[in-house]
Amino acid sequence: MNVNESSSSSPSPLDSQSSSDLNCQNLEAQQVENSGQRVIASKLKRFNPKFAWPTALLVMLAAMGTVGFRAFQMTRSDAVASEEEFSPDRLQVKIVRAQTGLAQQWVFDEGVVTSAQRRVLNFEAEGDIDFIAKVDGRDLREGDPVLQEQLLATIDDRKQIVDIDTAEADVEVAIRQQSQAVAGLSQAEADLDKAQADLSFDEAELRRYQELFEQGAVSESSRDVYVNAAEQARAQMQVAQEGVQVALDDVRSAKASVEASQARLRRANVDLEDTQLVSPIDGVVAYINIREGEYWDTQITNTSGTLDDLTERAPIVVIEPQSFEVELELQADEAQDIRSGQRAYVVLADDVSEAEAAGVTNRNLLDIAKTEGSPGQVFSVSPTQTPGGRGVEVRIRDFQLVRNLQIGGRVYVWIEAASSPDTVLLPLGSLQLGEDGTYAFVVDESTGTVERRQVKIGIEALNGIEILSGVEPGELVVTEGINRLIDGMLVDVVSEEAVL
Repeated sequence: MNVNESSSSSPSPLDSQSSSDLNCQNLEAQQVENSGQRVIASKLKRFNPKFAWPTALLVMLAAMGTVGFRAFQMTRSDAVASEEEFSPDRLQVKIVRAQTGLAQQWVFDEGVVTSAQRRVLNFEAEGDIDFIAKVDGRDLREGDPVLQEQLLATIDDRKQIVDIDTAEADVEVAIRQQSQAVAGLSQAEADLDKAQADLSFDEAELRRYQELFEQGAVSESSRDVYVNAAEQARAQMQVAQEGVQVALDDVRSAKASVEASQARLRRANVDLEDTQLVSPIDGVVAYINIREGEYWDTQITNTSGTLDDLTERAPIVVIEPQSFEVELELQADEAQDIRSGQRAYVVLADDVSEAEAAGVTNRNLLDIAKTEGSPGQVFSVSPTQTPGGRGVEVRIRDFQLVRNLQIGGRVYVWIEAASSPDTVLLPLGSLQLGEDGTYAFVVDESTGTVERRQVKIGIEALNGIEILSGVEPGELVVTEGINRLIDGMLVDVVSEEAVL
């Protein structure tokens, strides 16, 4: 019995696989060897036999390299299949535990410092500037204190003085004419009284003589004398009445003339005031744009522009330094939540710029405003949008002086538009926006699956989003990996983020 017949056990699968691989390798080697032999035979026909052995050796090395490469490919394929076989079937996610806290909606924007008590003093007349108030022998300048009703500057007012003198003279003439008209009225009224008395007497005499005539005691001619006298008295009475009416008209005309003359006098005095700049408040000169001897043209300030533009062109601007306010223009959608009395923080723009350059977050900027700035409140919100800018003007007052704060300086303002205490807060990245609402994925700790829940959101705060419904405090909510999640999917929690 030969060796093969004496082997009674059947080959194992591993031995079968090895035998198969070996057979394949032998077959490939045989094919390579046959091919090499053909090549060698071909070359033997053309070359000297002494070169045959090196060529055959090179062919055999190439065949062995091919077999080795195929074996490497088979080994690598088995390794990839093994990795796929043992890959995890759960999606790795990060979560946060829902907590309650204070949600605050803040509006942040840039503003300009102004004075609530700002008076722009402007000449309403043209002419040479012939007087500017002196302080310690020098002309008035920015920063100088001034008093209420103090004369600060004038322009040449000779024309206005002449107009005042003329108006005063006209008033005097009109008053004299009025006095004469009143005297004429008195005389006309006296004439009317006399005419009424004469008419009464003549009518009484006429009645008496009419009775005597009817009794035959007097002649008709005697009676007619009193008839004529009564008619003349009536005529005189009518003339006196007309005289009184004329006198009344003269008095009214004279009175109107006096009033017109007095109005011209007041106008002349106003024109004189238009040549003067008088401080309406106790304050400080903020701007002065005139010099003595210069010619002032009213067109300088009659051009269109904002109040700030006018301030830069006006002759003198006086402010009350303790009455600061901040003006800012908010976008319409931001301003709709702003109301008078809301809390605000004012901070210098330089402090914000330094912090932004250091890469701080918005929450850090708010902390800087609270520590380095000053608290105040919203004073007013304009009911209309600004032309062109489509913004809404908001004013902030009642804040303490911020260090280095100056009129016209740039500041940043934080306004608390809304707040909600003890509310559920989640990070913005934990929410998914769908076609029919906003969703969050809540992890079931017992099963390791996620539930897709629709949530109702409220305030978008710096420390998270307010959740009005859909998530309860203490529940685990996915913060990273939600875009690949579906309802009921198994997940593997890799980390839990810190509480907001």
